[in-house]
Amino acid sequence: MSSPQPPDTSSASRASSPPVLGDPHAIPDTAFPADGTPADQLQFLLHYAALAPSVLNTQPWRFAIERNLVRLYADRTRQLRHLDPDGRELTVSCGAALLNLRVAARHFHRGTEAHPVPVADEPDLLAVLMLHGTAAPTEADEQLFHAIIQRRTNRHPFAEGPVPKKVLDDLERVAREEASRLIVLTGAAEKDAVARLVEEGIRLQGNDPRIAAELDAWLRPPGDPRRDGVSDDVQGAWDRRAQVRTPTSSVAVGKRELVTQAPAVLVLTTDTDGPADWLAAGQALGRVLLASAARDLQASYVNQVVEVAALRRELIGLIGGGFPQVVFRVGFPARHEGTPRRHMQDVLIHDPEAADPPRDNG
Repeated sequence: MSSPQPPDTSSASRASSPPVLGDPHAIPDTAFPADGTPADQLQFLLHYAALAPSVLNTQPWRFAIERNLVRLYADRTRQLRHLDPDGRELTVSCGAALLNLRVAARHFHRGTEAHPVPVADEPDLLAVLMLHGTAAPTEADEQLFHAIIQRRTNRHPFAEGPVPKKVLDDLERVAREEASRLIVLTGAAEKDAVARLVEEGIRLQGNDPRIAAELDAWLRPPGDPRRDGVSDDVQGAWDRRAQVRTPTSSVAVGKRELVTQAPAVLVLTTDTDGPADWLAAGQALGRVLLASAARDLQASYVNQVVEVAALRRELIGLIGGGFPQVVFRVGFPARHEGTPRRHMQDVLIHDPEAADPPRDNG
């Protein structure tokens, strides 16, 4: 696919119709409104932001556009209040969406400036991104952009065989570009140590009826029309199912085996631990996942060890410091899968003064 030309932003070129809002998977990049207004272009680019990964595919984000600026809001109606009471994973998810937006803008030759917005009286406003001038994409930028569509979460065992060291080194490098550190674990003993923590985390969470109910609310049986949550069709043999719940003990043992057998287990960390760090970690996660997908890798999350405070402290000791934000395994897929996304009209705020989203039961 050839790279597009820089958009013409002259006043004479801004008379075209706004881009259509729809399924992010179904919008071709040839539909980019190169001769539209910055607001038109941002509305189109948000389709790529919506393809970011999120905890349990909750898609906990909303966006408001004003001229050449988009505000990224946390959608607290989609927060896992018991599993993620502080909103860490919600914010990481939103950071991944912000990274996708930045990558997509660069593909279409648009420069961006993105800033976290820690506003005490507006805690749901996480970041602001502005389109700013033009920027020619590099070959690496183009690889990341095309990986947005390719990226998938894979909850099944990976194919046998290691991930090349050069690839893992590259993933460490791209994490540093987003002010985060990626710890790569490939040794049997260190993977088993993480696997033990994951198993314990699943058992602890499975014994909490509030968390169990919260997980159930985001599982989708076959044929469910909702465009969020995790469908039974893509869950692995050891995942919880919407129709027949797998016993916690079986899930715990199965996940431990998946971690132990994974070619590599990755721990994404930050130097400090606040909402701005979670947003940065989300952008780092997004960049690492796109770089992985560009190299035909897929990932699967085992974040129970971060969600349970006592286990997180053990993990810090295991990796030698830092604040773990995301734990995931990577490998070459033995099968491909994916989860749906909500249409853009469901996440776009048309009145910036009315940023509070409607209640949604998930």
